[in-house]
Amino acid sequence: DERGSGGPFTGLQDFCRRMAGKELNRRAVESLIRAGAFDSSGLNRRSMLSALDMVLGGIAEDGRKNVAGQLDLFGGGDEGISSEPEIPLLPEFSRSELMNMEREMTGLYLSGHPMDEYRAAARAAGAVSIGSILSDFAEEQGPASFHDEQYVTVAGIVAHKRTRTTKNGSLMAYVQLEDDTGSIELLCFQRALDNGGEFAADNAAVVVTGRISVRDEKEPQIVADSIRPISEAAPQPDRPGAGGRPRRLWLRLASADAKLLRRIELLQEMFPGREQMIVYFADTGRKLAADCVIKDSLVRELRELLGGENVKVV
Repeated sequence: DERGSGGPFTGLQDFCRRMAGKELNRRAVESLIRAGAFDSSGLNRRSMLSALDMVLGGIAEDGRKNVAGQLDLFGGGDEGISSEPEIPLLPEFSRSELMNMEREMTGLYLSGHPMDEYRAAARAAGAVSIGSILSDFAEEQGPASFHDEQYVTVAGIVAHKRTRTTKNGSLMAYVQLEDDTGSIELLCFQRALDNGGEFAADNAAVVVTGRISVRDEKEPQIVADSIRPISEAAPQPDRPGAGGRPRRLWLRLASADAKLLRRIELLQEMFPGREQMIVYFADTGRKLAADCVIKDSLVRELRELLGGENVKVV
């Protein structure tokens, strides 16, 4: 409610005045500001937080004047009430800082999601959405696009991380990773921690490659192989093949098996890029071509699906 005279700061000040003497305390008001409750008042959160002590101090002073009988008992004007404070307009917090405030106060991102600015980088890295993995395994008839032990790349924000020591004395970590579609737990053993564990800090944006693990009726987890900042996740320039020619990923199929082709198509969609995948049908000699980015995880998955002798990079 922004009724009353004064500038755009009236919403916060009115709230503080009405709550004075009730359940008002500085920490509660600060939490509301940080959660974005007063964003419509016209000033940004940094300005409101910087002025909060002044506002609360002015209201407390007005209360003391009331008690001392310095105001007209019958409301003879606002002469005794402190004037509206002059609030300096400060530069606002960054978008990521604002969203982290919201998450800290409410457990949710309210004004957006940190992954919004990384969406293009996640696509370039060949990342699949976390929600697509979770929803596929939640299907009553079982997953259709993903399977246990499948290698995938996901991108997201580290929500929290906890570490423990295993029985053999090595270190492992449980990392909760979330994007704007869902949240999944990463199991990071010593190998993964050695290969990028320092990047898995709270609120960090990362790209993770690993294999899906489904155990004991739990939601899917990902056993991480590598963790890296999403800022470094753009695909590398195409590496040339023999003789300086662009590389190609060759797949050999005995025939045009529709189910197998669909599995290959789903994998190809997970690794968008400018390199070329060529499917060769042995029975007819026909060839199909599609664009992809040739990554070790894609090649490994295809070799598991088709057999190592039927998958070549040249």
